[in-house]
Amino acid sequence: MILPQPKDAQHKLVMLRLLREILCNKDLRLCLQFKGGTYAALRGVLDRFSVDLDFDLPDKSKKKQVRQACYRIFDKLGFQIKDESKKYLQFFLRYEAKAGERNTIKLEINDKPSIKNTYEKIHLKEINMYCSGHTLGTMVANKLVASLARFEKTNKIAGRDFYDLWYFFLNGLPVNQAVVENSTKMSYVKYLDKVVEFLERRVTDKVLNQDLNPLLPVSVLNKTIQQIRPELLSLLKDEISRN
Repeated sequence: MILPQPKDAQHKLVMLRLLREILCNKDLRLCLQFKGGTYAALRGVLDRFSVDLDFDLPDKSKKKQVRQACYRIFDKLGFQIKDESKKYLQFFLRYEAKAGERNTIKLEINDKPSIKNTYEKIHLKEINMYCSGHTLGTMVANKLVASLARFEKTNKIAGRDFYDLWYFFLNGLPVNQAVVENSTKMSYVKYLDKVVEFLERRVTDKVLNQDLNPLLPVSVLNKTIQQIRPELLSLLKDEISRN
């Protein structure tokens, strides 16, 4: 995983420390499925920095067990729970950091993943550990769903979602279409049409830049920022024509 800014070095180390503890914990590694931006970056299929940890919990009956295991890890690592959801497995964890640097990490565990998600065992070279996580097709499908769901939930656009989609499609990653259809209750093509319309109407270079600025080296961002939107539109339209 790249590190765009030296001041984020501690955050990365803390995040990987938490990830190792999760993967070493028997109660967690057997039921959690790694996903999201950090997962994609550690798999080597995404070239940006990511600051959070995200997992699926397919068996929601283990929710209480997972929460208690997380508490034990937080205590071991000296994290302060800044905030948490009592309904969902979402935690905002504070750690000691220098003034002006990140000092909070989010851990989110989704206990209602799509029944169409597929998982596989993967070796994460950077930490030299195995995990179970999204297949590539499931990863791309969930990113497609998240690109609009985030806006519908918060009325905010996450530019990183569209950067990730651009990067995934540009590199020919597959799409688990069943996940898209199960999650959106729409046909795959109809949903892609909706993403295209959203991209054309609401996503600007300014929106992309604001979200991606802390996650990519300036040289990379300056080189790609004007390519992302038009190229993603072209890639999505190609995907529509093939289906």
